[in-house]
Amino acid sequence: MAEFQVVVIGAGPGGYLTAIKLSQLGQKVALIENDKLGGECLNYGCIPSKTMINTSDMYHKMPDLSTQGIEFESVTVDLETFQTWKNSITKKLRGGIDLLCKNYGVEVVFGTAKIRNPNLVEVTSGENKKEISTEYIIIATGSRAKDLEDLRFDGNQIISAKDVLDLDKVPKSMLIVGGGAIGLELGTALAKFGTHVTIIEITDKLLPGIEQDLVNVVERSADKIGIKVLLNSRITEISKESEVIVSIKNNDNVSNEKFEKVLVAVGRRANVEKLGLEEIGIKFNSNGFIQVDDKMQTNVSNVFAIGDVVGPPWLAHKAYMQGRKLAYHIAKIPANIQIKNIPYAVYTEPEIASVGLTEESALEQKYDIRVGKFQFAANARALTSDDGKGFAKVVVDNSTHEVLGVHIVGKNASELISEGVLGLNIGMKIEDIESSIHPHPTLTEALFEAALVSLDKSVHSFIKKSKSE
Repeated sequence: MAEFQVVVIGAGPGGYLTAIKLSQLGQKVALIENDKLGGECLNYGCIPSKTMINTSDMYHKMPDLSTQGIEFESVTVDLETFQTWKNSITKKLRGGIDLLCKNYGVEVVFGTAKIRNPNLVEVTSGENKKEISTEYIIIATGSRAKDLEDLRFDGNQIISAKDVLDLDKVPKSMLIVGGGAIGLELGTALAKFGTHVTIIEITDKLLPGIEQDLVNVVERSADKIGIKVLLNSRITEISKESEVIVSIKNNDNVSNEKFEKVLVAVGRRANVEKLGLEEIGIKFNSNGFIQVDDKMQTNVSNVFAIGDVVGPPWLAHKAYMQGRKLAYHIAKIPANIQIKNIPYAVYTEPEIASVGLTEESALEQKYDIRVGKFQFAANARALTSDDGKGFAKVVVDNSTHEVLGVHIVGKNASELISEGVLGLNIGMKIEDIESSIHPHPTLTEALFEAALVSLDKSVHSFIKKSKSE
């Protein structure tokens, strides 16, 4: 029997980082994985999807380069070649994780884990079984795509996001069920490749939970790309022949349409089956995710859980930080690691990124706010890239001038949001942005200008004064 101080189950973003950090802090750690190092994010989600999104974006923009003096006789898409390139990236990143684990002394064990008791984990690999005793257990098994009763994944016609990322040819048509981040990201990428994409969403807006002024910019782009969006819609009937025949109820109208593929993107479910969690008394919430406290501790004192398996937001960077904080806690080493300001990024056209309070949530919490917004259409760097869609926005407490939220929709929004995250973590006031030099020409100047707008000090935005002023 192997003996360890900590066993981490799941080698996704949260799991492998936690294992390495624990080893750096002097713990003897085993990392158990039943598939590939890097988990869902690296192999079947974040990294492959952003690879596809980036490639589709370049392909889509090529015809527009003629206005900049670059001409192409013809451009084609070869998804088989793309898949080879994509797989080389994930392989390289997996190799990096493997090397880090070896260098830091993390013992990687491949196989299926089952918790026999709070201090014993059994790992099965083929006919072989191995028992590992441990002081602590960390569950980092992640989540997987959720299907629907009438839309069960078959890997061919009814598919998940994971299946989309393994396509070897561009579908002629695709219905996407769910207008959230995953559906809209992949739908945009496929539409840029030439797929006729229809998105249906049961609610009255795309990207539920995101401020409407940000979503409006993405909706206009989706329409321009050729994506058909049906809100307040649901499927009433479905049959599978050579194509998938779907009856869609949109408000009071019902239409029958045919699609080559149907992507179901309606959320995630926790990977908790066959781990032995019920046997040791682990508690779950009503949606099937593991319940934890602010220390990521379950109701079983020496068993912890991090990442997707504890519920939304399903973000790799959330899992990273939860894992880092937990590693210091287990090693009994003080560390000031904050998880309260979790940013999100949606890789649509254009990107959306946000952190902190929205205008609506700030008003609901009875803040007296001022808002500054600056359009990328007036940003020089955006125009040199021929991409002036969107804006940067700050939400500010009017009495204290503390920044409550930063919201960006535009090119590279996911890269720009970190200034806002840092600012919220340190209690930044809007004057801190105003007094910080932002290099020119850059997209970051849009946030600087938004700060100036909120203070009525902008010279690059026209601020109309009232007659009384």
